Amino acid sequence: MGASADPRGRFRQHQRDKAWWPEVAAREVEWFGSREEALKQEARAIVRELPRHNDMGVQWPHHRLGAAPARTLHTTDFKADPQGWMDRVAETQRPIVVTRYKVPQVVIVPYFDRSQVPAEESAD
Repeated sequence: MGASADPRGRFRQHQRDKAWWPEVAAREVEWFGSREEALKQEARAIVRELPRHNDMGVQWPHHRLGAAPARTLHTTDFKADPQGWMDRVAETQRPIVVTRYKVPQVVIVPYFDRSQVPAEESAD
């Protein structure tokens, strides 16, 4: 998947430069009214089809890493409102995996205050 005004040139470039090119089974060209629309449709197709070598815009590449262990969040989104995300983790009691370039960077887990847990009653 990709957006290009010159699909043949793009295919030739991939044939020269990409080790995965022999794995290509089919090529399909679809034209859109603008580059913005083409990029939007490409992003949707990548999320829907999970191509093996193109995961642009995908937070967690399932085909390479398996199912995400928790909700994923890109570092850019986390940096925009770190306190808000920390509050959400605390409220929902569910962890979030923060990724950068589709690579997990950190897992934010809910804080558990053991001092608020009632002591187990001893069996006499």
